[in-house]
Parts: sequence; C-alpha cells; structure tokens
Amino acid sequence: MSRDQIEAATVDERDWNPSTKNGWFALADAPVRARPPALSAVQIAALPGPQRRRYNEARALWHANLGPIRTPQIGTVFGELEQICGSNRQDGDKVKPAAVLEALPGLGKTTAAIAFGKAFHHNQIDLYGPDVAVGDGRWQRTPVVYLGLTSNTTMRSLNAMLCRFFGLPAAARGTADLLAHRAAECVAQCKTRLIIVDDVHFLDINRRDGREVANHFKWLANTFPVTFLFVGVGLRARGLLDEGFAGADAALSQTARRWTVLTLHPFEIRTATGRRTWRQLLLGIERDLVLANTRRGMIATDLADYLFARSTGHFASLMSLIGRGCFKAITTGAEALSLDLLDAVRIDEAAETARGELHAALRTGLMTSRTKPRPATPRTGQEGAA
Repeated sequence: MSRDQIEAATVDERDWNPSTKNGWFALADAPVRARPPALSAVQIAALPGPQRRRYNEARALWHANLGPIRTPQIGTVFGELEQICGSNRQDGDKVKPAAVLEALPGLGKTTAAIAFGKAFHHNQIDLYGPDVAVGDGRWQRTPVVYLGLTSNTTMRSLNAMLCRFFGLPAAARGTADLLAHRAAECVAQCKTRLIIVDDVHFLDINRRDGREVANHFKWLANTFPVTFLFVGVGLRARGLLDEGFAGADAALSQTARRWTVLTLHPFEIRTATGRRTWRQLLLGIERDLVLANTRRGMIATDLADYLFARSTGHFASLMSLIGRGCFKAITTGAEALSLDLLDAVRIDEAAETARGELHAALRTGLMTSRTKPRPATPRTGQEGAA
C-alpha cells in the first residue's frame, strides 16, 4: 500500500457546530467519509511506523462514525416527518402543525433529527436553488435551522440563539421582542422551512422561564412559516404537551392539538420481527468494520446475544461498545472483536447496570437473538445462528 493511499485514508475529526449556519452547512455539505482500505495483519505490520499510526488513526475515526444506519425505526420516523413537512404547505396566515420526536436516552433521537434535516436541506436546495432574491441582492437559502436548548433557556436567550444561528451582528443585544422580529426576518428572507429544536426536555413547565419559552413556541409557530421539529426525553411527563394543564383542563392545551408525537423504541428480540431487525443491524455494522482479522459472522452470529445484553437494545450503547471495542482491537493487535476483548470494555452506566439480568436470560435460553432459536450454550455469544 502506497504512502498516498495511507494519506487519503486519514480523515480529521469534523468539529462543526450545527447551531450556527456555517456549522450546519458544513455538516450538511460534508462529503461521505472515506472508508480506510482493508489490510491484512501482515500488511499492517509491514507499514513504516508513521504510516501505521496514520492508518490506525483513520480506522479509529471511521469506527467512531459508523453509519448512518437506516434501521426500520429510523425509516418509520423519516416517513412520518416527510409526510408532516410535505403536507405543511399552509399559507402564512395559518399555523403549521409541529412534529415531536420523543424517546428514551440513547436511541438516536438527535442523530435521526439531524439526518432528516440534512435530507430536507438538500431537497429544498435541489428544488429551489441555493440563493433567494431579496430586493436588489441575494441571500443564501437556509432551509433548516438547528437549535439546542440549555437548562437556563429563556425567551430572550432562545431568540438570541436564532439570531446567532444566522450570524447577525450583535445577536445578543436588544429586547426579547426585538430579537424575535430580527430572527423572523431572517427566517422569511432565507426561506427557512424547518427548525429543529433539540433538548426540549430542559424546559421546566413548573418554572416561569419554562412556561414563557413553551408559550413562545406558539408565537413562533404563528409567526414563522416553518415546521418545528422538537426533540427531547419525557416531554409528555414534563407537562410540555398539555402546557401544565391537569385533568379536564388538559383539553385547553393548544400544544396537544398542534404537536404530532413520534418516537423511537429500543431494539427487542422477543419477537421474530425484532430478532430479524437486530440481526440486520449487526450485519450492517459487521460489513463496515475495518479490522485485519474480521470475518463473516463475527458480530451477527458469534456476538449477537452478547451485544444485545451489553447494549440492552439501545443504539447509542451498542455503537459505543463497537467503537471502543474496535479501538482496543487495533491497539492490542487483536484486529477482531471477541467476547473476551469486549468484556474488558466499559460503556455507559445504564447499560452496565442492566446487563446482568439480560445475560442470565440469554444464558438460560429464556431469550435469544437468533432468527431460528437453538439450545443455548454456557457461554453467551458463542452460539451459532441461522
């Protein structure tokens, strides 16, 4: 393998911030990450030291950014969001209903929202072009805005976030109303059509600031010609859907009538469909690994049960385990994933806490990830699979 090929395989970390227009465009327009070439253990050992380090760095970056993987859950959410955005063509005097993506932590909500936003961004630019005529000049078309809320978001700071996204000078100066109207002007002139608001669960409906921001979303929906996509954890339990109304008064909530709630579920292996989906996911991951000693069935067969127990069916936990496992396989020279190697890798505390019960169920045959179950063997993850 030539030095040029090694250099081409090396990719820097992409440190963009999607909460700014420049960062969002950098994310949306970034080329697909180049997969490092597959080398045998002998070829890796023959590389000069600097080239071997660059090759291993490229593989570490590749494994840390596997995907996007279009799971059936993600496909369903995409279909619903396409339907909502595609039908939200109401004139400016009408409110466009919003979408809500609510799910437990670690199931890929933000990843799904950003992936949909990227697809929507490119579709709008392909349809209408990269620029918008405004007076005698032209503005850059900005189909999507992405905002991440914080635990101390206020109505004024939310409007300032919108202004900062567009890079307006003195974005933090002025009253909440002034900032809101400046942001509204940018949204209209840049033809923004989708605003993704992440981490909405930071809003506390029991606090004055939280109620003000929640109510402000209604004003923004009335004023901005966009579809809002709100992303968060436990939004219904936090009272954001019923605006804090209780009992019979919940019928007074405008939000519950305007927001369509979508969700992502953990992977499951109790049904045949769930087991097939889990296997398809593992096969997709297996095909993408760049390890010298990888082999067919290494993940989707030998480690299927084990990976489910370790991740508890949560996508983020699974990908952390795979990414860290691959890094360890490279640095130790194992160049393959195995039960013993992964046992030495720790991931998030929630997954580590829950793994014991799942391991027991898989060892005793009460659960299995196999599409055609066979009797369990004493070592989970070592059984064969159809």
